Amino acid sequence: MSTDKVLMGAGTALFVVMAVLLQVGTTSVGLFITYGVLAMVGVCVALAGKKLRDRSRSR
Repeated sequence: MSTDKVLMGAGTALFVVMAVLLQVGTTSVGLFITYGVLAMVGVCVALAGKKLRDRSRSR
């Protein structure tokens, strides 16, 4: 499996898990912020994987 697919899959999975945890909610503000930050990290990782895929296809 190529690096771009691994990054896209891992980023998407991280985002989905954190989005579900955000939806469920928590009583801790710190934990809520952590879930939000990790969800954004997941989006960034997935976008990095997409960028790698696009770059390798254009060669």
